[in-house]
Amino acid sequence: MSPGRPRLLVMTAIAALTVAAGPVRAQQTPGDPWERTNRRFFAIEESLDRHLFGPVSSGYGKSPGFFRDALRNFCHNLNEPTILVNDLLQVRPVQAAKTLTRFVLNSTIGIAGIVDVAKQNHLRYRENGFGNTLGRWGVGPGPYIFLPLVGPTTLRDGFGSLADIGLNPLNYIKYPDRDEIGIAITIAGGLSDRTDAQQDIQTIRQTSTDPYATLRSYYLQKRAAEIAGKPVSIDALPDLDTPETSPSPPTPSPPPPPSGGASSPQTQAEADPPAPTPTAAPAALPASEDPIF
Repeated sequence: MSPGRPRLLVMTAIAALTVAAGPVRAQQTPGDPWERTNRRFFAIEESLDRHLFGPVSSGYGKSPGFFRDALRNFCHNLNEPTILVNDLLQVRPVQAAKTLTRFVLNSTIGIAGIVDVAKQNHLRYRENGFGNTLGRWGVGPGPYIFLPLVGPTTLRDGFGSLADIGLNPLNYIKYPDRDEIGIAITIAGGLSDRTDAQQDIQTIRQTSTDPYATLRSYYLQKRAAEIAGKPVSIDALPDLDTPETSPSPPTPSPPPPPSGGASSPQTQAEADPPAPTPTAAPAALPASEDPIF
């Protein structure tokens, strides 16, 4: 089994989800037509993570730092050929040259990528895949999908992950114990990714009343930023749990009552003035009232 074969088996569930989820419903969130099914899968993933993946990754995180770094660097180095191919497909020759330099340095001086020598020379590792390539050439993300053991993705990124398996030339190399090594690499890469995501997961769980919606927004914004070549932080996300409400118009304040009260003699006289009488003198105002003029 090649390093990408376990992931390939899991990603085929995307097609099953598309069929099982049924037709798009108008009342669903835009961009998430299969939200009901996605939320069910999210609940399954949350249960698995709290009782299995989380504790295992927590124990893995307590292992010696050099051991974790070595495994992470080794897995990153295996991804470099895929990154290189996608750099070329995106017509980014400068990035392609940096990726090739990273792979050569780490594969030789870095002892098969165990030591990230390129990082020490200001050539940092960066993610890139066929999903990014499609996005840079104008392909939209498509429907949002959440799958257990895979996590958040989109139709475009799911297809891109499958394509990356075929684009990695290392998957075509035959060597002894290929299946066992492929499974070990997949598990090590998953543990490393889960450990790196611990802080973001805790932030979502502690601050969000709807973790599913927050994770969905974070993933979509993160992918859009990656395709555009910009970083995004979960701390910069807006509050996604409270729906936006338009401010209510200000209530006009009632006009001030006329001096002396609504039942004062002047008010009544103004509302219905008597016919003028040449011989009648105007009534005197009460001593406690101020004159109108």
